Amino acid sequence: MNSAIVLAAGVGQRMRNGGLPKQFLKLMGKPIIIYTLEKFEESEEIDQVIVVCHGSYTEYMQKLLQVYQIRKVSQIIVGGSDRQSSVQRGLEVLAENSDNGDDIAVIHDGVRPLIDQSVIRENIRVARQYGCAVTVHPVTESVVITESEEAEIADFQKRAATYSMTAPQSFRLGEIMDAYKKAGEEKKAGFPLLDAAMVYAQAGGRVHLVKEQGTNIKITTPEDFYFLKALLELEENKYIFGL
Repeated sequence: MNSAIVLAAGVGQRMRNGGLPKQFLKLMGKPIIIYTLEKFEESEEIDQVIVVCHGSYTEYMQKLLQVYQIRKVSQIIVGGSDRQSSVQRGLEVLAENSDNGDDIAVIHDGVRPLIDQSVIRENIRVARQYGCAVTVHPVTESVVITESEEAEIADFQKRAATYSMTAPQSFRLGEIMDAYKKAGEEKKAGFPLLDAAMVYAQAGGRVHLVKEQGTNIKITTPEDFYFLKALLELEENKYIFGL
């Protein structure tokens, strides 16, 4: 079985809107989270979806699923205090209802509504073959990595070998659960749980990259919100004008 865990538990502090969390803000009459869920609803590879939601909005989320006829969501669960604990809760729910460690878990941000179907398919294919798939986007600017305000020639990285991590991240369920168990033990020694792929790598797994070229942006700031609006309008106009 291929299951998507869609993270929608954030409160959107950087959005500065003071009202609804960013995943529930509407664009062209539809909440951002629904745009995202529709991508997994349409995917032939995804069998079910678990939504990890903020505890104050679970009933609201359920109403949205009914209004927009999202049928693949099997559960809405309450998220944790941060992203990593929300991921773990989603994985634990999958594990409780699965007896097959080879089931695939596709972890995605609820505020990345432009995920392409081909990226979902490739994540599942790579995760099934290797155990882990992480979506990345090639950088278009030159990159320098330094901990100070100065840089030496060794600090400059080749663009062709540099990527930004996006989403989804996908795993064989048994392997990522084992990785989190191991990471939990090491956390006692100060290991920070920052990202599912990092947890997997820390446990000794090899992270395989799925390269994307699209506009799979994460809506974090007001500027991102208006950028998404422009992209959605562009997609609509492509159909209108036959582009």
